[in-house]
Amino acid sequence: MAWLEDFSDDTLDTWRAAGLERFPATFSTAQLPTSTIDGREMVLFSSSNYLGLAEHPRVVAAAVRATRTLGAGSGGSRLTTGTTIAHLAAEADFARFLGYPSAVLYSSGFAANTGVLQALAGPGTLILSDALNHASLIDGCRLAKASGAEVKVYPNRDVAAVDDALQAHPTRRCLVVTDGVFSMDGTLAPLQELTRVCRAHGAALMVDDAHGTGTVGESGRGIVEHFRMEEDAPDILVATASKALGAEGAVVATSEGVAHVLRQRSRPYVFSTSPAPATCAAISEALEIVSGPESPVAALHDNVERLAERLGWGGWDSPILPVPVGDESRAMEASAALKEAEFFVPAIRWPTVPRGRAILRVTVMATHTPEQIDALAGALGALA
Repeated sequence: MAWLEDFSDDTLDTWRAAGLERFPATFSTAQLPTSTIDGREMVLFSSSNYLGLAEHPRVVAAAVRATRTLGAGSGGSRLTTGTTIAHLAAEADFARFLGYPSAVLYSSGFAANTGVLQALAGPGTLILSDALNHASLIDGCRLAKASGAEVKVYPNRDVAAVDDALQAHPTRRCLVVTDGVFSMDGTLAPLQELTRVCRAHGAALMVDDAHGTGTVGESGRGIVEHFRMEEDAPDILVATASKALGAEGAVVATSEGVAHVLRQRSRPYVFSTSPAPATCAAISEALEIVSGPESPVAALHDNVERLAERLGWGGWDSPILPVPVGDESRAMEASAALKEAEFFVPAIRWPTVPRGRAILRVTVMATHTPEQIDALAGALGALA
């Protein structure tokens, strides 16, 4: 239709004029420390393959075995033909790894977050959402609002604001929602304080620990382990397999009752074709590696500590290290300069971060060498 083409042209012209047009980099290798990106070899410092498990031989072999046994696709949604023994095993393995009674597997973290908030919220529900939450939580809150819930956004990591909001709604069903590791700045939610406030007011707590799963905590069990909150864990914990575990998908770890509600009412679970059996097998194998004697978690922690020290940051808890730049054009120039030095570190700018607060978002992997980390630190220093 003519109007659709006119709309597309006008939208793209406006987007380009604002300097917001983006193009994906193309990989012709796995997400290795040294990868081939857009036909060039570069040292990769932007991947969420934090533990190097995406290319781990055991993980790859498990996916291949499952494909040969159960096929390339699941053939349907979970409630029709899309549940195999591999799906059940992945959920059970994840629940055990995280220390929860149950885990519900989704095709992505985005689907998990939107699915939870859509299913659990409605008239009479108040949702308090951190201002820097991931886009999937923001969209989930929008769906909840459309279902009749009230949504309030509180300043990033501001526990006092949460306390005030909960005091103002003493008889409401309240759900506090936060990232565990904030995806752009790498900081951690104040889990202990948030839990205390939620428990004092009878509110439920939901934590999206996408970037904490496999990366923080002594054994990589995430923000709950990091703060030693195993005895008072969040009511709902979202953990992804698509980052540190090197696979795809996410689980919602929670009680048996809440899990059953999600399996009955969460639209992305009920109406989406389930993840491929290969994905499920890869998840189970990755969890076994992280839980075993050859876990790469300690190597990741060492590499994070090394880069933080080289940058003069002191202690740092997550594998996301944001280098502030500010101006969007300067950030793009800095990213281009790093690319010329054979480091792949994309600039992050509005609308992902606020205007005038562009960053270089560095991510560290367990498989980086000390020499690669030191070289990046030197290249970043040369930009100053």
